[in-house]
Amino acid sequence: MSRAKWLKLFAFLMVSILTLSVLATAFAYSTIPYGQQSDAVRQMQKALKNKGFYSGDIDGKFGPSTKAAVKNFQSSMGLKSDGRPGNKTLTALYEGTTKTLNSTSNTALKQTTTTNPRSLRYGNSGSRVTDLQKALKAAGYFNGTIDGVYGDLTFKAVKSFQRDNKLYADGIAGTKTLAKLNSAQSSTQVSKSMLLAKGSTGEEVKHMQQFLDSLGYTNTDAAGTFGASTETALKNWQSATGKAVTGTFSESDYNTYIVK
Repeated sequence: MSRAKWLKLFAFLMVSILTLSVLATAFAYSTIPYGQQSDAVRQMQKALKNKGFYSGDIDGKFGPSTKAAVKNFQSSMGLKSDGRPGNKTLTALYEGTTKTLNSTSNTALKQTTTTNPRSLRYGNSGSRVTDLQKALKAAGYFNGTIDGVYGDLTFKAVKSFQRDNKLYADGIAGTKTLAKLNSAQSSTQVSKSMLLAKGSTGEEVKHMQQFLDSLGYTNTDAAGTFGASTETALKNWQSATGKAVTGTFSESDYNTYIVK
């Protein structure tokens, strides 16, 4: 390669690196310095208050009480508790995730796949996940937003609960975990009954798909995988038969229509 071509290649690589650097910075949160008074502080105080870490006024002043709230939040998330709200802290606060957890989310999802439809796992969503989050919160393990989505914070909370209760810490809220959690607190009970919903996998899903297909409600999802197409087919069947259009298939439904 000639010197001229090498210089052009080098220049191209440098421009690419700088562009990526700018993009990464654009999607990152800037550290909020102690003592600052701004809308950024006000937004942070509001988020901390919503999550139960701050009880002071939403005045936009980054003082001692706000710093103490930041430190408590960081500690609950497994972050360095230094009272300095940087990108990791603010990402966890505003988006319900941390950089550390995000880097392992896909791996966690693959490792927690289960064919037991009674289990709740990473990627699930719905009312049972909402109840799970409420129960974990009541037991002191979950400080995130109750949104019914089994994401990073729920996964982490389940694993912490399992470790503390000498259960296999795989992040799956299975029969044993749910039973232990329900006995640990009484404010919210998580149903242990089977519920097939978007994100479920296994033979039960396959049998439900076959049942719907036999009635003309076909789907394009892989056999045994409850995806968007299966959900649409199920909702169409529920609507046509006068049932509540929930997009979920309960254990009672399964026993009525599948088990012969």
